[in-house]
Parts: sequence; structure tokens; C-alpha cells
Amino acid sequence: MIRRFDPRPVPGETIDRILDLARRAPSAGFAQGVDFLVLDTPETIAEFWRITEDPAFPMRPGEIEHGPTVIVLPIADKRPYLARYSEADKAPFGLAREENWPVRFWEIDAAMASMVALLVAVDEGLGGWFFGISFREREFLQRFGVPDGIRPVGVIGFGYRAEDEAATGSGVSRPRRALGEQIHRNGW
Repeated sequence: MIRRFDPRPVPGETIDRILDLARRAPSAGFAQGVDFLVLDTPETIAEFWRITEDPAFPMRPGEIEHGPTVIVLPIADKRPYLARYSEADKAPFGLAREENWPVRFWEIDAAMASMVALLVAVDEGLGGWFFGISFREREFLQRFGVPDGIRPVGVIGFGYRAEDEAATGSGVSRPRRALGEQIHRNGW
């Protein structure tokens, strides 16, 4: 993850390649309920920050100016999943109603698509930043015409890494857990 980007624009074809592979991530029942809202003009990106910047936690000076040149919102839509699991071959699982899902696979699938996008971006020579919207999400979604009832699992910023970008955040200040603490072979 990077947070300081070079201002060079990312070609649309590059973002299309990234998202074409991301949409091939696992999809429960092949429901394909993940969509991507792409903001790739200076105007739409400025609008994103204008709406979503929380005044209680303002961006640091220069943070927006050195932000990503493309913002992608992976949006999870439960409706294709509920419809798919109402079909004859999936109906026996009892997942035609949202409350019956032990895990919301529409969100899991959107998260997996996000991870694929981040990995492909590295192969394309880009940096990525995954973060969330904590302020005025619904207002932002309405502004960009996202239908009610669906929402992003996060936000992915893409762009070229700034030459002076340095590692920041929790990954710098907190040690990574030891591998042996996280792997439990044949039992906990």
C-alpha cells in the first residue's frame, strides 16, 4: 500500500486490464454481483474528497494533491446472489433470503476482487491504497448515481508511486505477527 502518488495519469486501458482480471475473482454461484465505480478525472476525484473528507479527521497538507490519480470503488450487490440462490440448482441451500447467509459472500467476493486488483496493479507498475469511507458515504454514492441498497466494501486508489513516497502507518510502527502465531496445523 502506498499513500503518496506521482501526478501522472494512469491510462484507462491499464485500469481496464486491472478490473478485467479483478472481475474474474471467485464469485459464489457465479452470481457476479460485484461492480466497479471508477473515478479517473481530476474533477471526479476532487468531488470524492470534497464529499468524503471528515472534518473531524482532515487530510494532512499535500495528502490530496499527492493522492491517487484513479479511485475505484468495488461495490457489492446482494441482489444477484439472492436471485442466483433462488434458482433450482441452488435453492436447496436455503440462501434465497439474506438473513440465511452465514457469511455475506457478495462482500467476500468484492473483497477478493479488490485483492486481485491490488495485485494486478503491482504487475502493471502501479501502487495501490485500500481504504474505507467513514464520512458521508451515502451522499457520495447518491452524487455518483449508485443505486440505493448497494455499497462499496472499500475504496482502492491507484497511481504511480511518487519518488519520495516512504512507508507510513501501522505497518511501520507495529511488528508483524510471527508466522507460527498465525498458522495452526491440524488444530488450534
